[in-house]
Amino acid sequence: MAQWIVFGVFTAFAAVMLYVGASQHFAQRRLLERAVPVSAKVTVSEVRGSTSHDTDRRLNRSTSTTSYTPEVRFRYSVGGTEHESDLLRPSIIVRGYASQSAAREELLPFPVGAQVTAYVDPDLPDRAFLIREPSNGPLVFLIVGALIPVIAWFGCKLI
Repeated sequence: MAQWIVFGVFTAFAAVMLYVGASQHFAQRRLLERAVPVSAKVTVSEVRGSTSHDTDRRLNRSTSTTSYTPEVRFRYSVGGTEHESDLLRPSIIVRGYASQSAAREELLPFPVGAQVTAYVDPDLPDRAFLIREPSNGPLVFLIVGALIPVIAWFGCKLI
């Protein structure tokens, strides 16, 4: 019975991953297809670090890891109305980097105060983005969501 509960929990998690991946894939595709260029001014351009606290006391050493995320914020106008966005690419799934320099490199074209070209779907003016290329994030969510039930199934067989 415990096997089926574990399998059900993992399958529910997989369903969420599949939903997020699919919805972001289609939203990203729509934004890319309908995007028009607009002038934007960068207001924030920084790298944020996030450290996991996975210390394994049995090893007498830290197994924590740090990942870095490029963060940008910019202002632009659509139809005479001022908007602000924080999307580098047309997806809310952000890319993390293992090194601060790699994350910083992503932000090089977008220093604070720079006038840049952003892209926006006029029907969704709050969702402008700066890099007109698809993010791999939705695909990763779809693949992981599809693999989780398979792995859970075989894992439950071992219990």
